[in-house]
Amino acid sequence: MPEMRFDHIAMLVHDLEASVEKWRTLLEILDPEQAREVVWGEGEENGEKMRWATFVKPGGTAIQLFSPAGEGGFLRKILAKRGEIVHHIAFLSSDVDATVQQLRDRGIPILQDEQTAPDTYPWLRWNFVPNDYSGGVLVEVAQRYAIRDGKWVPVEGDPQ
Repeated sequence: MPEMRFDHIAMLVHDLEASVEKWRTLLEILDPEQAREVVWGEGEENGEKMRWATFVKPGGTAIQLFSPAGEGGFLRKILAKRGEIVHHIAFLSSDVDATVQQLRDRGIPILQDEQTAPDTYPWLRWNFVPNDYSGGVLVEVAQRYAIRDGKWVPVEGDPQ
């Protein structure tokens, strides 16, 4: 049985840097420990370029902000239609393939036939339960990661 944990809440935003500064200011008051470390990343998945910043809290739930990095694309369409939103909540698994199969076996719909990953982190694969199943927000199921030297890295012993 894969090890699971709730990991982060992700918000889709127009301006990543401005949103990070707003959240940093907010978190310095509401949860100073959460405001201490931000892990930045970028990548491309299914032709969609994106950038993200994650406020990391050791042993806690992360707050992630992400935005489209290229012209056009699905994320820009979502922003144009819905504005800045809570995009998804994420659970991490020690074996994302097994977890996705468990969801399918229970009749829970999964958005993609295969897990996908950003080009910059090919080991960090994910899939989603659609928002119409889960009350309006996407549920991400992703491979676990650790943070080392300000970067996401695989968890030793997990399938790659």
